[in-house]
Amino acid sequence: MTCRGGSRADRRLGIAKGALVLLVVGLACAPAGPGHAESAALVLDADSRAIHYAYRMDAPHPPASLTKMMTIYMAFEALRDGHLKPGQRLKVSRTAARQKPSRLGLRRGKTIVIEDAILALVTKSANDASVVIAEAIAGSEAAFAGRMTERARALGMSRTVFRNASGLHHPEQTTTARDMARLAIALIRDFPDQYRLFSTESFVWRGRRHRNHNPMLTSYDGADGVKTGYIRQSGYNLVASAQRDERRLIGVVLGGKSIQRRKWMMATMLDYGFLRLGDRDALAEFQALPYTADRHGEMAFDIALRRAVGLTPRTPEDLDSPIAAPPGKAARSRGARNWSIQVGAYRSAPPANEAALLAADRIPALLGHAQVLVTQVVHGGQAMFRARLTGLSEGEARTSCRQLALHSIPCLAVADTGEFRTSSLVR
Repeated sequence: MTCRGGSRADRRLGIAKGALVLLVVGLACAPAGPGHAESAALVLDADSRAIHYAYRMDAPHPPASLTKMMTIYMAFEALRDGHLKPGQRLKVSRTAARQKPSRLGLRRGKTIVIEDAILALVTKSANDASVVIAEAIAGSEAAFAGRMTERARALGMSRTVFRNASGLHHPEQTTTARDMARLAIALIRDFPDQYRLFSTESFVWRGRRHRNHNPMLTSYDGADGVKTGYIRQSGYNLVASAQRDERRLIGVVLGGKSIQRRKWMMATMLDYGFLRLGDRDALAEFQALPYTADRHGEMAFDIALRRAVGLTPRTPEDLDSPIAAPPGKAARSRGARNWSIQVGAYRSAPPANEAALLAADRIPALLGHAQVLVTQVVHGGQAMFRARLTGLSEGEARTSCRQLALHSIPCLAVADTGEFRTSSLVR
């Protein structure tokens, strides 16, 4: 089966069935869920630089607002070297005031104290404050971006290029998970006192409180920084630092599919890293991490997600065979619960497994009792793997498809007799 729009099938089935053919081909060729696949992940020891887990850590990726980590580093450096003074008021230019959100709402011709501008980056991730800092240091944002890239090279960030101070999309602005980890380590090492600002949970500006976007600060034991980032082209990025028993880990997630998934991935990696530093016997809990770089290639093995939908965690070796229903679930698929939903067909089992898990994660109220089923079929001489969630009533299947369509996830409701419904798609 090829992903070419189904033109041959159209000719065989006729115009009346063309729409159905396009739907089926779309299901076979669609990615698992909206947005972007996680591009990279990394967790390492901040002191020894020992890598505890890595997935595509040198793959290029848009940094989004992780860029502001370097903007803040340059601001700390300017204060240290006397180019900026503590308490100095920085003027807001027209360019700064016209930045796209997220922004603090700075007005042209007004000023902001340097310390407040830095806190606006740390918490609000304010693009207007980023440009204010850039222009104060280098005269223009473009000149500042050149200095940022030079500083990145000096810090060993050989695969990073900056084109602005905020992280708003620029096609030439790129980084890697390894480079972002290096930048986090440099912030902690070179500015240990100032780094504490990254643990600021909220910042008040002109009577309005702006909360830190970093979810790890309030949800993960030992977390004390550093930065989140998101633009449509990058997905959800996060660099996090956590310290326990005087051991510090740096984690990086680039390209998360959602805020919740990004947070879970980071917590999972940090947990794994701390276990490697301590009780290795407890590593049995981690049968797999979010992604592996072994023979299964790019795959999600979401232990937490499977538990959230009532499924038993599985080992990577299980992915070569269909997923069996967990104990206690079989009875639910009897009787009226003889419908499934199909959310894609793929050329290997791991992405099919991922697609089903992500669909279940989108609407747990409807799919919390469903069983993930990945089965291999041969179509046109090519092996394909169907991603399905089974054990549903017809009403549940059709409602699930309607709701998944709102998340841009293609869906087909299928009965065990082979009957299917396409009317469940949002029109």
